[in-house]
Amino acid sequence: MFLRNKQQVRDHLLSNLSVLPIIFLSLAIVAMFASQGQLLLDNLDLMWQITIPILLFFIVNFFVGQKIGKLMKFPNSDRTSLSLTTLARNSPIALAIAITAFPDQPLISLTLVIGPLLELPILAIFTQLLLFISKNKST
Repeated sequence: MFLRNKQQVRDHLLSNLSVLPIIFLSLAIVAMFASQGQLLLDNLDLMWQITIPILLFFIVNFFVGQKIGKLMKFPNSDRTSLSLTTLARNSPIALAIAITAFPDQPLISLTLVIGPLLELPILAIFTQLLLFISKNKST
């Protein structure tokens, strides 16, 4: 009886705490947008030029992760984990490379704002895509 209550408390606590990373990430994105918001508004046309390579980066990473997972004969759950981890971990690297390659370009900070703003919805879309693929394979 005690172990069951302990497990329920643990599950309840974990489910409530799992929201915290998204809240903190959202606050970080708001802070980045607030610090560079005027630059973004002054260069809305460049936003689209930056958005296209970022989207291509995520799409290529997704397919490469899926292909590598298949070549290594990972189960579907491991391929999903590989793809999402690769997408989430590589985007800050791409932004760091952009800043290093173009240190004197103030619009690189615009990329730092747009990247995270796009990352969460893209990861959510790919998660739904992977769930869809998984459901179709099991039926």
